[in-house]
Amino acid sequence: MRICIIGKFPPIQGGVGVRTYWNAHDLAARGHEVHVVTNAKEARPPFRMHMRRQDWKRCEATYASSGSVKVHWTDPVDSSQYYIPMASPFVSKLAATVARVHSEHPFDVIYSHYLEPYGVAGHLAAEIARVPHVVRMAGSDAGRLWRHPQFEALYDHVLRSAATVIATGVVAGRAIKRGVRPERIAGGGSLELREDLFCPEGPTLDLAGLRREVESEPDVREMLWGGFAGELPYFGIYGKLGETKGSFALLAAMQRLKQAGLEVGLVAMAHGWPALEGKFRARAEELGLADRVLQIPFLPHWRVPEFLRSCLAVCCLEQDFPIVFHTPVIAREVLMCGACLVGSTEVIRKLPDYPRVPDGYGCVAIEDVQDIEALSARLTAITRDPEPIASVTARGRAFARKAQADTRDPDRLERLLKAATRGRVSAKRRRSALIETTEGEDPRFPITQLAARALEARSQAPGASATLGLPSAPIDLPQAREVLAATERDIDSGESSLRSVASAIRLEIAIAEAESTVGAGNSTRDIDPLFRLCIKRWALADSDLAGLVPIRDPALRMLTIDVTELVNGQTEPARSARRPHPRHVVAFAQANGHRREPLFISDVTARILELSDGTRTALEVAAEVGARERLADGAGLQQIEELFVSGLLRLQDGRLDRIESSFPGSKQNGAEAEIRNGA
Repeated sequence: MRICIIGKFPPIQGGVGVRTYWNAHDLAARGHEVHVVTNAKEARPPFRMHMRRQDWKRCEATYASSGSVKVHWTDPVDSSQYYIPMASPFVSKLAATVARVHSEHPFDVIYSHYLEPYGVAGHLAAEIARVPHVVRMAGSDAGRLWRHPQFEALYDHVLRSAATVIATGVVAGRAIKRGVRPERIAGGGSLELREDLFCPEGPTLDLAGLRREVESEPDVREMLWGGFAGELPYFGIYGKLGETKGSFALLAAMQRLKQAGLEVGLVAMAHGWPALEGKFRARAEELGLADRVLQIPFLPHWRVPEFLRSCLAVCCLEQDFPIVFHTPVIAREVLMCGACLVGSTEVIRKLPDYPRVPDGYGCVAIEDVQDIEALSARLTAITRDPEPIASVTARGRAFARKAQADTRDPDRLERLLKAATRGRVSAKRRRSALIETTEGEDPRFPITQLAARALEARSQAPGASATLGLPSAPIDLPQAREVLAATERDIDSGESSLRSVASAIRLEIAIAEAESTVGAGNSTRDIDPLFRLCIKRWALADSDLAGLVPIRDPALRMLTIDVTELVNGQTEPARSARRPHPRHVVAFAQANGHRREPLFISDVTARILELSDGTRTALEVAAEVGARERLADGAGLQQIEELFVSGLLRLQDGRLDRIESSFPGSKQNGAEAEIRNGA
């Protein structure tokens, strides 16, 4: 395909420019001819990157696949573009440049990222060229500009006219309300970070060399400020400055570190509008930090790993950001690069599957960035005790790599652009647009729901007795018991094939009963999944695990169930001749309105959970389980660590003062389940 991309691009700073750059080069590497039309050279400080000659060369490329990236730059505004009132006519220049290039190299599709001015220019260019337009929004355009009364009507028209709108969540919902057909909306996936760049191995930033480069470049010279020369270990921040970015809270915390006599600095690859920039520098001077702070220009994305590797830890402190669905990529970049992430809980909770990277284990989570005492205490601990950094960063990187692998879809944009050129909407997107959800359907009873429908259909068949009057949807716990009773009546009447169905319904009922009773009256059931490591040290070093005390999540209940009928579908005589087939299931109490899916667990896991009552260290639990199950050396501790990461355990320094009940009591229920109540 011949693809035109209109959007931000280096040297414009920010996540949209980063994504546009890598999208263009990824498509070119797949054999496509990509033309980027951008006003990026018109960007001025403070949001302009420092670009060396070799960085400019990276903007364009020709690939062995015969694909290529060619960049078409708009000219900076000058007297030849003068009109009143004066402004750079971005939309006109971008759209006209696309039209001119299209006349020489006809495009198959136009893709724009960010509505102003790129989406609007993309719409005009697509109308001129009569090719499909695929439009994508980001954060501030969807959350702020789109709601501006002087922009809204035009943006609605651009979106309604597009062949495809790339959006998810609340943005997709608003697009539908504004008239975009649901089948024309598609998810775009997350940015895939290059693992050959974002890795622990590689060069670190030469601050002295960077200073020499920047001082010789008039365009970005003013973006360099501060007296810190990098002779001390230093924390890092990067991105835009602002109160909601934690920039000023970090300065206040750094003052406390200096007053405490700690030899540590701050390097900020961060900038803002002139008034904010001046306020940041003035505040640093007021706090006596001018000799401990160095503010450097933004660097191209491919140089960011150099900066991250050079830092003692990297702070991502965005909090109370007004656009709630804004998802910065900075935290993932820090983790992927093997750097120590000090992040606000707001940022960390936007990571996929974030409970698997709890505070003190794979990152440092700051609950309230504006609590200067708490923030400075965490930074002080890192400075004074750097030993756990290696363990924390290794775990954080492993988490980030797995999260990226789980969400990777490198073909997604290519598929969307190809579909747009063919005027097609995928069958999957059509089905998604037509699906009607059942209001209030209980996710706990999928098999019971199917059984109810099947039994009701059988009762309505010719020659059958009166209909049963079973519920169709939704099903709750009392109704599930009614379905089970009807199923058992059919089994008693000779329908032995329903035994496995009945066993499955009993299992769903048993789990639902456990979920509704576990943790009742226990205030610890709502433990924040980020804060499950309760130790005095700021983070867990690998050598510390054996001495910690594991305590199972009080919001779980374990059931031991004979699933012989469920697995084998045996008749009663055959079943009674077979050995029981017990399985362990963990059910969870609902917390804050959220339900966690039950888990089937192994005998070893069940035994670890049973022993993790707060009276034994991890080493003692591992030794007892290892001796009983004949585990390899170290395997028990590894399983305890994985159960902690999975959220089934928390870890703390000391033993509990008293022995808590360990799954006390048991009883056989209709599912032949031995239910063991958690502490």
